[in-house]
Amino acid sequence: MVKTVAILAFIGAAGAGAVGLAMKKTVISGKVMAADLLGQLEKNGITEVDCDPAIPVGSEGAVFTCKVHASDGSSANIAYTMSRAGALSAKLIKGPVEVPSTSDPWSN
Repeated sequence: MVKTVAILAFIGAAGAGAVGLAMKKTVISGKVMAADLLGQLEKNGITEVDCDPAIPVGSEGAVFTCKVHASDGSSANIAYTMSRAGALSAKLIKGPVEVPSTSDPWSN
């Protein structure tokens, strides 16, 4: 009897833990995203990328903004949309720098 209660308690605790993890929001670090984008954009003359500090990822993907700085001293604010598959698209919000959008998240 005691064994059965212990097993049921363990199963209940494991289930509660699983529900807790499932409810936790997924967030990407802005520093990690900025480093990834900088690696992709360096060939276009971009020298620095600063993104939102925490980027929430939902069932549709993520929407976030970054400020990019070019080697000629110009800068621009870019709105990025990332699909659940990781494909990025960019939209210029403000500034002279043009950033190409790509459907390949790893720039292959």
